[in-house]
Amino acid sequence: MPEIELKSETPLTYADVAEKLKIVKKNRDEEELGFRAKKAEEFLEAIGKDQLKGLAALKEKVKSLEIPRLKERQVINLVNIEPTDEDSVKAILSSDNITLKQEDVKRIVDCFA
Repeated sequence: MPEIELKSETPLTYADVAEKLKIVKKNRDEEELGFRAKKAEEFLEAIGKDQLKGLAALKEKVKSLEIPRLKERQVINLVNIEPTDEDSVKAILSSDNITLKQEDVKRIVDCFA
């Protein structure tokens, strides 16, 4: 079995994934999407187009907070999940072993309120 080499990794919001799926669908002509692409498309349809439209603005809003330890991947996770309380923010960031000041966590929650 050949080894797969990962060239780059870019985190995407759900809105970005929806755009990429449109391009893939367009380029495949009459061929059907693969299993994973179909599942992703169903998931994005369940979220709804209205919610997807605001994700880019939310991403910029969270980035504008300029929290020093917050990386792009973590911002994308927060935007995709849209936490509504401080415990949710902490839970999302807990997998990355990052701790933020209480005031920064509060500012993040305020972005999604």
